[in-house]
Amino acid sequence: MIEIPPPNSDPDDIYELLMKNGAEKMCYSLSHSEKVDGKELPLQEVLEHAVGFGFPSIISCIPGELAYFEAEQAYGSPPRFILKRPKMN
Repeated sequence: MIEIPPPNSDPDDIYELLMKNGAEKMCYSLSHSEKVDGKELPLQEVLEHAVGFGFPSIISCIPGELAYFEAEQAYGSPPRFILKRPKMN
């Protein structure tokens, strides 16, 4: 789990960070945002709807290997993380 340090609320910056970590352009999202919840959509589109929404989201970028997590916003900027599993040889 890698925390994305503030400022961390720009969906484009998070997109670039995920792509540098090997994300695919399509992803699967679990989110309180009905626009993206339970759907396979382009990563950039999902981030635009999920980042800063104020509720938790998990975006699977590579199943079982790479994801993005944003916690619920209680006050200020919510914690945001890249969840990355090391590749096994």
